[in-house]
Amino acid sequence: MGLHRQAWQLHGFSLAVYRHVRAAGIPARFEIGFPLPADPHDGAVSGYHCWAEFYVEPYGWIPVDASEAWKHPDKKDYFFGAHDDNRLQFTVGRDIRLDPPQQGDPLNYFIYPYAELDGKPFAVESKFSFQDRINGGD
Repeated sequence: MGLHRQAWQLHGFSLAVYRHVRAAGIPARFEIGFPLPADPHDGAVSGYHCWAEFYVEPYGWIPVDASEAWKHPDKKDYFFGAHDDNRLQFTVGRDIRLDPPQQGDPLNYFIYPYAELDGKPFAVESKFSFQDRINGGD
């Protein structure tokens, strides 16, 4: 399976959870961010990751990560109600309007840099990584 197809398949898992929960009348939200590499000190970030949350009184927002449960069947119960530490959230919701508003269509999600040239979306190449910084008084 191609990487792009796999990313959309995993995206679809979270979107399906989000839509089904909302269709049942339960408040839900769609979230997107970056998965962080297993090495806690540095590494490249390979792409985006998404998940859903639903709201239940008196517990609050409960995360569901169907794609991680699918990739790690031994942790499926864990990913229904918890997140691992290896993620960084960027966006909540879909059909996003920026401030100031973009001239183009609402964004399906906002995770990568977005630019417009003459009022039209302009592709911006990006690569992401992270590295721990030791607090040395800076």
